[in-house]
Amino acid sequence: MRTLIWTAKNKLFAIHVGHVREVCPVVTAQALPSGPPWLLGLFDYHGTLIPLLDAGILTGQTPIEPQVGSRTILIEVPLAADSNTASMAIFGLRVEQAIGLRDLDDSGAWNPTSGLPGFEHLREVLNIPEGRVQVFDATRIAMQHQLLLQGASAVAASDHRRLVS
Repeated sequence: MRTLIWTAKNKLFAIHVGHVREVCPVVTAQALPSGPPWLLGLFDYHGTLIPLLDAGILTGQTPIEPQVGSRTILIEVPLAADSNTASMAIFGLRVEQAIGLRDLDDSGAWNPTSGLPGFEHLREVLNIPEGRVQVFDATRIAMQHQLLLQGASAVAASDHRRLVS
């Protein structure tokens, strides 16, 4: 499996490259009036407001503080198994650093977060030369929080001037 390796609080994570639309410099988001702590708000991506998620909180750690080298991974995943006709979820993921591309072999993988409520998107752990890396399932995030992500975009569309200012 071809992945993009990234860090959150100095821990390694991997996301399937098929879900990565672009790796951008760190972006700032306009906070929403309410939402879970991992939803930082919305950011402008070429005229479209996109939800921005915090990788630190989504991986059970403290929030990512933007710094030199921080990145936003723009993720695009289908919201249904039939990706040819399914609508797509697009969101940004703030990470500490994007390390690079790696082919991962899942033989010998184990899943320490299996069955932990709220962490279903954290999948198997594998050994790579840089250390242990845990697979981050972006599709699971999008499907679990579909209404919230779509709701964030709907709020943005209804109040575009206020959120983009």
